[in-house]
This record gives sequence, structure tokens and C-alpha cells, in this order.
Amino acid sequence: MPLLQVLPNLLFETQAILKYHSPNGREINRSPATGLTFKSYTMKTFRFFAVLFALLIASWGCSDDDDDFIYESEPRDSELQLKSFISPSLTNNVIGNQATRNVQVYLPKDYDAKGPNAYPVVYLLHGLPFSEETYTNQSTWDPWVRPGQNWPFQAYPDFTQDFRTWVDNLIESGKIDPMIIVMPNAASDAGFGFSFYTNSELNGNFEDFIVKDMVNFIDSNYNTKSEPSGRSVVGHSQGGYAAFKLGHLHPDVFGTVASHSGLLLLDAMLSLGPSVCAENPNGMTGPDLNKFMTSAAYAMSACWSPNLTNPNFFVDLPFEYPSGAVIPEVAMKWYEHDVFTMLDTYIENFRSLDGIYFDIGLNDELGMHQAYPFLVQKLDAYGVEYTYETFNGGHFTNSFERLEVSLEFCSDSMNQ
Repeated sequence: MPLLQVLPNLLFETQAILKYHSPNGREINRSPATGLTFKSYTMKTFRFFAVLFALLIASWGCSDDDDDFIYESEPRDSELQLKSFISPSLTNNVIGNQATRNVQVYLPKDYDAKGPNAYPVVYLLHGLPFSEETYTNQSTWDPWVRPGQNWPFQAYPDFTQDFRTWVDNLIESGKIDPMIIVMPNAASDAGFGFSFYTNSELNGNFEDFIVKDMVNFIDSNYNTKSEPSGRSVVGHSQGGYAAFKLGHLHPDVFGTVASHSGLLLLDAMLSLGPSVCAENPNGMTGPDLNKFMTSAAYAMSACWSPNLTNPNFFVDLPFEYPSGAVIPEVAMKWYEHDVFTMLDTYIENFRSLDGIYFDIGLNDELGMHQAYPFLVQKLDAYGVEYTYETFNGGHFTNSFERLEVSLEFCSDSMNQ
């Protein structure tokens, strides 16, 4: 007889024997359920029931019914959580960037923190704005979209609904499988904004912040697939650059990479020296929020050519002023971080990835689409398998349209 049927009878018998009284209040040793008469409440009686109960528990634990046990989690809505933690890799950096970092984490509907099925994870790396809310709060774009001004970005990304609902719909439609999406803040908040997810003696170690600290934080606090095949890194602009770079350097961490409008050929930036100089007719006086290319040049230099002996900005710019001519020795430092150049050294790492996706808008305001044919040619020469798409749009204008494509690509890749 199943344990759940035996226990009520056993407990009833025990209570009855212990509590049954005669009408005159004198306790008698008879069970009302069975009619059996007992001589006395001896220790043997209690031992009998204790042994019987233990045997029933033991037999239940050894029962073949365990094979019929089905784990069921409590139903719950999807969540968008805001967390923060201290990054050891960013502690005590020279420029004073905060070591405490915010991260938004999307959890799918019916996420089960302790269930038997772990979840694949997508690390979604922002470009502009420098925030964990880049994809979740349209107002963070207000300083960066300036219609009618002499400014590269004239239109907002294609926000249509809140991020959580947007991802929910992708899952419910079957375009992607349930996944965790991690959106960290990688701003050089005390510096020049862009960190390019790069280890820098000036900014701090933003590459390690992602690859070591962030991944460890997520794996320690969520029910994740902790092998490379269960992790993807996706990014836009500087985040797209980082996705490819991390794919070169850390295939043991991320199995799939996807880049949107990424700076994948640094020669494209180095060629803009004359344009940067033209923004500064009175000399190079530092970053300026009204001069996008100038601010970007200082930020990239803080990442790839910092110089702690060169105040006031502690960077070496890669071009001369006022000509804009490239300075070879500084450019060589940049090339060490150029994913186009890194292919020559890390080609086996890159080829080993489970999936590689990238795209670029044909109306990219920064002209990055002009450099992509060179990257495609090099990937083909090395025999790298990849998916590459172009689209009619600008640097950020089609962000969610393209992110839908990359999330579907990553979901398929992580579930091969």
C-alpha cells in the first residue's frame, strides 16, 4: 500500500490508543478503530510504532515510485532585474572609474532558479548610450540623438515596446528559446565614455570585467549553462567590436558572437584624423560633447594608447595635428586591438566558434560599411564560416530589427 494511504490509518490508530477514554473518564486500552484491547502503554508499544514508521519511510525511499516523480516549478512572469556588484577588475583604476557596476538581467517566463534545466545566456554589450539601460529606456538616448544639428545621429533606434515584452514575444512566437539576457554597464564614467571593453592601464580592465567578473557573477547567481556552447556575446557599435574581439581571445568563454555596426577595422577610424583635426581649429584641447569624432578619438586612445606620462589627458592620439597624418608608432598600439589584424594571430580561436554573425547598415553615418568588404574578403581567405548581412539603415536606427536577427541566430547556435 502506498505510504500516503498507510500513514493516516497509522496516525489514527496511534491517537486513538493514546487518547481513548471510557465514559467515566477512566482510560482504557482499546482501539476504537479495530476493537483490539491492549494491556498497557508500555515502552514496547511506542517502540513498535517507531520501528513501523521507520520501516515505512525506508520502504518509500527505496520504492520504484521515484521513477514517476515529475519536477514542477511554480509558474511566474518574465522579469527584468537590476543588480549591482563590485568588479575586482575595475577596482583602483587610475582614471577613477567606478568598480561598482549595474547590470540588467532578463529572465524568461517560468524561469526556475533551481530546476534541472539550465538556461543559455546572451551577454548584450551596449555602444551608445553608455548604460545598462541602452535597450530598455529610450530616454537614455536623448543626449545622443540631435535632429537638425551637425551631429551624426539624427534618429532614435526603433523602440516599439518595452524590452521585457519584446523578448517575451520572441520566445512565445518560437523565434528564440527561453534564455537569460545580461546587459552590463561598461561606461568609462570618469573618463571619456567609451571603454571598448578593453583592458587599459588608464581606464581599468573592462575586458576582464566582462569575461571574468560578469560571467562569474551571472553563473553564481542564476541557473545558467556554464560552458561556452551555452554563452553568446552580442554587441552594437563598440559592443559589436567587443563581441568579435572576445571571440578572438576567449572562445573558452563564449561559443557564439554577433556584431551590429561594430568597428571591425580600425583603419576606418585612423583615416579620420583630418576630420578630427578639422573639428578643432584652435588645437586639440580634449574631449568635447559637441564634437563626436574628437571625443571618440580621445576615448579610443584611452583604451588603446594610454600614456600616464602625458598629461592632461594621459593618452597619445594616433595622428598629428593639424595635418591628421597617422603616427605609426601609436597606430601600432591600436592595431594590437584591431580585430581585423588580430585574425592573423587568433584565426584558430575564431574558426573554433560555434557561430559568427555580423551586419552593417548601408547608410551608416560613420561610414563603417565601407570597410566591411575588406573584412569579408579576409574571413573568406581564412575559410571562416560566418553569416553576414547588410540592411537599409544607419548606425543605430534598426537596432531592434537587427537584434531580433542576432538573438535568433544565437539561440539556434546555442541549441545545436
